Amino acid sequence: MNRTFLSLYAVIVLCVILVGWGLDELWQYFSPPPVLTPAQLDLLTLIERQLDTPAAPQHFDTLGSQVDILHLDDFAQSSFTQKLATGAPILLHNKQGEEQIYKRVQSHTIQNHKVIRLTLPNATARKHNNILYPLLLTLFYSSIGLAVFLWVWPLMRDVRKLERHTQHIGKHSLPEVVTVMRGSALKNLASAFNIMAGRIKDLVASHKEMTYAVSHELRTPLARMKFALAMLQDTSDTQNTLANNHISGLAQDINEMDALITQLLSYAGYEQSCGPLEQQQGDMAFLISELIQRAKKTHSSQSQHTCAINITLVCKNQQTHASCDWQLMERAIFNLIHNALRFARSQIVVSFDASDSAYYLISVADDGPGIPSEQQARIFESFVRLESTPNAQVRGFGLGLAIVHRVLKWHEGTATANTSATGGAQFILQWPAK
Repeated sequence: MNRTFLSLYAVIVLCVILVGWGLDELWQYFSPPPVLTPAQLDLLTLIERQLDTPAAPQHFDTLGSQVDILHLDDFAQSSFTQKLATGAPILLHNKQGEEQIYKRVQSHTIQNHKVIRLTLPNATARKHNNILYPLLLTLFYSSIGLAVFLWVWPLMRDVRKLERHTQHIGKHSLPEVVTVMRGSALKNLASAFNIMAGRIKDLVASHKEMTYAVSHELRTPLARMKFALAMLQDTSDTQNTLANNHISGLAQDINEMDALITQLLSYAGYEQSCGPLEQQQGDMAFLISELIQRAKKTHSSQSQHTCAINITLVCKNQQTHASCDWQLMERAIFNLIHNALRFARSQIVVSFDASDSAYYLISVADDGPGIPSEQQARIFESFVRLESTPNAQVRGFGLGLAIVHRVLKWHEGTATANTSATGGAQFILQWPAK
């Protein structure tokens, strides 16, 4: 902080000294000190002789010039007054651009304190000073501004670089190394950022390795257990109802564990994925129709009975095309429809709205028990399950809605939950049209 302040202070001081000196020399070149002409000196001598009498007038005109008689005591004590007291003529310019000559009247008989102020018409030879002075003043302040800008520009460049890398962490998870100039004021901050980036990379890598390692190690004994159960089912006594029930329960538990591992691997892949989305135009109504049929088949196979829930697709207008990453959005919509099938009583309404050219909107509403208002904000968190009602025919793992939230976040959109018109749950996906 001290180094940055001192360097900026030094730049401003040096700029003021150097630019001020240069512009002063330029002013002296184009506007040298005024010099009295012989004609003006003769005029002053003539006026001075006329005033060297007791009855001299206090104001009169001479050859188009205005002459005023002042008293030496009318002037404040300054270097100007001291020079005026010596009797030397002084040439100045007033605000109107007129030349004014001040001279103390010299008298050989008595001490005279009269001062002549001779106002001459506008000096055409010095009219350019009215333009030169504001130009030089503007150049002076512009030079200081330019010097400050040249000092601030490298700093802002490094700040923008850090900002881009920070945004990259939020969008694409893995950070990159930041490089700044050797003498940059943000050198220490960049070093701390790079250390943080390295730790984040190590943490993500270890988390990824652990997830895949644990999943792989769990799948191996699960596969052996499945094989053993299959052999047991083939050799077991069909009349032993209790043994068959235990075998069936074990098989169901193994299938749930296998499904959990699959969900964990899928969620880990979505959580750690990075890179830009592959957004393309496509028919969203067609995709939703296909996902509805797929979700019905999946639900029927898991619940072991035919799906009797009516699912309706509603398109708000003729525009059914949307732009998104279709692989990711397909998974998100499927999770919502499949989740609604688990809780709905008789009806699900899926709607798509592209009437607003700036956003796309998909709504999935059911007539189930709904979600309590205090739980609607946290329903998209990982491993959050609200299955206290008997309508949940298939147990979940609390990862489906977390994947939905992650997909919409990558699309710079939002996933929200509220209560539907029938009292059930309604999930709304909204993302910008790009």
